[in-house]
Amino acid sequence: MTEAMIERLSDQQRFLLVQSLEMMDPLYDEAMELLRDEEEPDKHNTRSSGHYALALLIRNASGDAERAYGVLERVMDLQFDCPDEIYHGTFRTSPEAGSPPAGNYDWKKFAPGFAFFLSETVEKVGKKLTGQLAGQGNLAAAGLEDKAIRQALRNAVDEVLPPVWKSYDPNWREFIACTFAVILDEFESLMPKALVRRMDDSMRKAVGASIDRRFSDAIPMNSNIVLMHIFITHYYGYRFADAAWMGHADREAADMLSAYGEFNSLAEFNTTTYYGVDLTVLGMWRVYGKTAVIRETGGKLEHGLWANIAQFYNPILENLSGPFGRAYEMELVGHSSIGVFLYLALGKGYEYMTAVNCETSHDPLIAMVGVDLPEELLPQFKMHAGDRRTERQFRELCERDKPGENRNLCTAAAWIESKRMIGAMSGSRNTNGQMHPATIHWLNADGEKCYLRLLRREKGKGWNSHLRGMIFEAAVQKDWLSVDVHLNTDVEIEVYFEISGPGLSPASTEITPDIWALPNLGCKVSAIAPDPVIYWDQEAKLLEIIYLYRPEDGDSQMNFTLQLDPLTP
Repeated sequence: MTEAMIERLSDQQRFLLVQSLEMMDPLYDEAMELLRDEEEPDKHNTRSSGHYALALLIRNASGDAERAYGVLERVMDLQFDCPDEIYHGTFRTSPEAGSPPAGNYDWKKFAPGFAFFLSETVEKVGKKLTGQLAGQGNLAAAGLEDKAIRQALRNAVDEVLPPVWKSYDPNWREFIACTFAVILDEFESLMPKALVRRMDDSMRKAVGASIDRRFSDAIPMNSNIVLMHIFITHYYGYRFADAAWMGHADREAADMLSAYGEFNSLAEFNTTTYYGVDLTVLGMWRVYGKTAVIRETGGKLEHGLWANIAQFYNPILENLSGPFGRAYEMELVGHSSIGVFLYLALGKGYEYMTAVNCETSHDPLIAMVGVDLPEELLPQFKMHAGDRRTERQFRELCERDKPGENRNLCTAAAWIESKRMIGAMSGSRNTNGQMHPATIHWLNADGEKCYLRLLRREKGKGWNSHLRGMIFEAAVQKDWLSVDVHLNTDVEIEVYFEISGPGLSPASTEITPDIWALPNLGCKVSAIAPDPVIYWDQEAKLLEIIYLYRPEDGDSQMNFTLQLDPLTP
């Protein structure tokens, strides 16, 4: 690390860099010149490889720069250069990923929301087809099932038209373009000129295609992607002296601030994963923004986001309360960078908040932009602000819904006590399983964190998927959580409470239809629902209380009311 970089970075920022490199160095594949994927070692990760190149350039030990240059070349080798395709300018998520279909999809001629209409149309065609075959007796004669026919139709469509998220990830444009911007801004003068030229050419493709995507709205951008889109359009607009890009970024930034100002909230609300990305990118606005307007707009959004976090944060449980507009995990230091930002803000003694997880490769970016947590909010991250009920409205973005009908007004409400938090979401129509409408965080008798969340899944499948026909309306008060579930779907759905935490075992719990006795949490349950099935995953210390919805039963509603025993002092 150069003397100038050492002087510029705080001890905390250097700690992040060292820790992230300790994770990434062993993942480097010299033959491929890319990082292996930490969760799937037989694959490589393009986005993390870009982060690694930045970290190498910051460390600047012997051989680091040369390794970084090779990584950047390999990342660019994996960029799609297909001007007529919807995935033009983005990057393969890994070299092992297959190629999307090509030549069948004149996507720029379709109206916004085409992906939504295509999905709906294929589903309707599948129902018509199976209905006709059943009427002719062909399904039974061929030994086929309705679901198998519809799945075959969807698979055939996916082989002709490139399915987003399955065959390509459009967001890799924005993620990698942000990383390239920091690398170019910090290290261009030290890099080979041919490499810089190639990076510029790559960014012309990526940013131009990102703008095409934004104008078409064929694949809607959620909050974290919009923030990245604005930054890269602004940054490269000034780098390439492109007035159209500059103007576009200014308009988008003003629109973003205006939308935020309606309720002082983002579309991805109370989300540990995406808030971490938001704070990283807003830090880029602050540090690498080329105009006062962009820096000031970013500052307002960054400070407002910290105010949102403080509103739902508990410094004893060291977590956001829920409900979550989008979430992978209940734990703040899992699949999230927020703990990293809190460490930067709160200082030494909070290193444990930077626990290595799947977001750790982002830490070199965070080290470069630092943190700007308003001083007046700091006490709320150190001391419990008092027991309270709090709520905030926001307009979600349903990425798979019809344009004009995909920005629903939601209310996130929570009851926050020192050692317990209850969260409840109402108004959401999101089809994404990452929306967690009902949550509880609490401490067991040993002071260890435990969690409860309400999930749903198609029987036999996972919860992290898009499913239509399910609405959750939850409400919360002190020691009380209620959820109405409305189901309008022709597939079997498991509505279930997932409970996890240290010490959770069959011996430490008692589960009946009316009483849930959990470690340090007693709960009386009133349920209008089928009888539950109990499933234990003892290795993961995870319990599921499952209520099965069968369309043929005709009852399309469930209700759950949880009355919690009061906290003991």
